[in-house]
Amino acid sequence: MLIIVSGSAGVGKNTVITTLIERHKNIKLLKTCTTRPPRSTDEAMHSPYIYLSKEEFENKIKNGELFEHEEIHKNFYGMLNSSLEAVAHDDCHYIKDVGVLGQKNIKDALKNKAKVLSVFLTAPKEELIRRLKARGDHDIDLRISRMEFELSYVKNYDVVIENINLEKTVKEIEKQIKKYEKM
Repeated sequence: MLIIVSGSAGVGKNTVITTLIERHKNIKLLKTCTTRPPRSTDEAMHSPYIYLSKEEFENKIKNGELFEHEEIHKNFYGMLNSSLEAVAHDDCHYIKDVGVLGQKNIKDALKNKAKVLSVFLTAPKEELIRRLKARGDHDIDLRISRMEFELSYVKNYDVVIENINLEKTVKEIEKQIKKYEKM
């Protein structure tokens, strides 16, 4: 099973993902490629990305190594074809934050190959701004400006959760995982 977690910048995607991985030995982080520089919090998550230069990323596109890719906040993100194969053939669950454009493509690609649970996290705009400031983000206006675009895709998700309380959010996702395991 692949658990996709999406939402606006500052909504807590990585915190939720880290908590689920820490609590469940059968959930592994699915790494994807990015051109964005590492954050200090990435190391706490054992680096959720394979960091590439823009040139390296473009070569992966040219060589057909990326299943999907998207530019978000002036950086590129993409999923390797080999990562999707791992999801389809491994017995464990994988989890990954994915942009709203990639979510549908990935879900379609894994149809009849693996179960996919897609979760969209929300939070009030003021809370997102507070969290972005707290983590030292300098592109707050850019990140918040994408929020309306991202919210227009919530209808594509299996579950929408307001992430105000981490424990409640994690428990709801755990409940949804159990539900999807039985399907």
